[in-house]
Amino acid sequence: MSHPAIKAVLSYLLLVLLSGAGQVSAATSDYLWLEDRDDQLSAREVMALEPDQWRAFDPNQVLNLGFSDGAFWLKVTVPPQPKNRVLEIRYPLLDVVDIFWVRDGDIIRRYESGDSRPFSSRPLYHRNFVFLVPSNTDTVTAFVRVKTQGAVQIPIEVVPSADFLAGEQLTYGWQAMFLGIIVALALYNLFLFLIVRQTTYLWYVLTVVSSGLVHLNFHGLLFQWWWPDLPILNRYFTVPIIGLAMMAAIMFSIQFLAVARYSRFCYHFLMALMIGSGLSVVYGLFGPYQSGIALVAVLAAIATPAAWVIGIYIWCRGQKLAGFYVLAWTPLLLGHLILAVSKLGYLPRTFLTEFGPQIGVALEVILLSFALAHRINLERRRRLKAQEQALAIQRQANQTLEERVCERTEELERANQRLRSISFTDGLTQIPNRRQFDERIRDEWSRAGRHGQPLSLLLLDIDYFKSVNDRYGHLVGDDCLITVAAICAHEIQRSGDLLARFGGEEFAVLLPTTPEDGALQVAERLRQAIENATVYPGAQEAAVNLSVSVGVATVIPPPEETYDELIRRADEALYEAKGAGRNRVMAFRGAHTASADAP
Repeated sequence: MSHPAIKAVLSYLLLVLLSGAGQVSAATSDYLWLEDRDDQLSAREVMALEPDQWRAFDPNQVLNLGFSDGAFWLKVTVPPQPKNRVLEIRYPLLDVVDIFWVRDGDIIRRYESGDSRPFSSRPLYHRNFVFLVPSNTDTVTAFVRVKTQGAVQIPIEVVPSADFLAGEQLTYGWQAMFLGIIVALALYNLFLFLIVRQTTYLWYVLTVVSSGLVHLNFHGLLFQWWWPDLPILNRYFTVPIIGLAMMAAIMFSIQFLAVARYSRFCYHFLMALMIGSGLSVVYGLFGPYQSGIALVAVLAAIATPAAWVIGIYIWCRGQKLAGFYVLAWTPLLLGHLILAVSKLGYLPRTFLTEFGPQIGVALEVILLSFALAHRINLERRRRLKAQEQALAIQRQANQTLEERVCERTEELERANQRLRSISFTDGLTQIPNRRQFDERIRDEWSRAGRHGQPLSLLLLDIDYFKSVNDRYGHLVGDDCLITVAAICAHEIQRSGDLLARFGGEEFAVLLPTTPEDGALQVAERLRQAIENATVYPGAQEAAVNLSVSVGVATVIPPPEETYDELIRRADEALYEAKGAGRNRVMAFRGAHTASADAP
């Protein structure tokens, strides 16, 4: 996929990576930490601790301390420097962040912040925790207290204010770009869903929106933009939105890849993950936050690579769209892999390591949008091909009819009548409609009565047609009607016979001068031909297998009865066939209707 937009995005990301790799953070401060397991130490007590009670860490790597119910203290010594500087903690999901600025043993400034407190508690109105260094002429020390129910990750550094503003231009610009991508693609695919009415597009919209909200929440933007005065919502939003994003992504994967068609095991595995994701949404609302975060982290660690592997497997099984899926899922995996490796300290902190998951999500939604657009083209081509095949069958039937008319002059009157009543044609299936059928059966009834010849009638009804309409929509139902009409037109080759749409999903075949045995043979031939036919509703759905129930009635018209009696007998035989299990042929036998050879 060599689309110009993709090339532009990749080029931009490469420039960002190169620029980020060349940045060097200020290494003029000492960074120490300790754990207060019982959360009992005050700021004065921490200041009085011996140096050997502290542990050093590298500020170029994220201080990742896992989960803990206690508190953590950081000691950052900032030497004098003529430039204005800020201390920044780049992880907005920390519940409590208190900072005490100390100079010459005295606390000169203190702040109480965190995402469990109103956004206005921050000295600088910023999505991260940013604090001005209070002095440029004296050495000052920051004692930072951190406490959180989630993962204790503390990416902290002291940088000149000018460098902080320059970096902020880049990171905030990326956040705006990311938000634009999410909104544009969500709206685009929502419009597609409203047009095509296929739930795959709706699940994709939910995936895009929920994934975007997850990453905007991780970067503190939702707290800043949507509920700055309601920090309690931070407690009940993170876990449910991650669970919802996984549910939407898994359901989209199941439908887009048609997983049930290619692997029942993979289908049940993904359904189990989706149920687990749904339970995590409920657990996030009512259970402990810390265990909820651990639960969704485990589910995401399993679901993300599993979906990628399943995509490769289905691609190898012949599903062409799975190649697009794998291509789109790969950057998401790489983004999370880069983030995980950087959190372990094996990569320096750059723009790419910090925003890798967001970049992966952006590339994923862009590539999947291309895949969905390609899917529409595939469905259109398949529909056109099916229509061309139906028209070819109809043309062949018409050609055969014209040849027989030329050879058999005795059928000239019927051919002329057909030309005169060409307007009596069903608009969907292009075969005679009920009005033309009524005229023909009246004439044939009179003719058969005069000559004492048998007249046979077949009534066909498509089995479970309502469920086809309910599941796939009326367009697929119309394709089924067209397919059945084309197959019947191809099989009914005698020029004197009549195939007509009787109403709804029912078809009628009138067979003049045909005894019951011949009518049953024709009915069974039609039933088998339709049973072997399929209709393809779309790339994500299984083919629709068709079958019909057929009622057969044969009479030599007596003078005192009308042709309604023949229709009544055929209709009664049809209902007997449906009551006997469908997909079979039944002949009228008075009080006891007999079955022809059936499956």
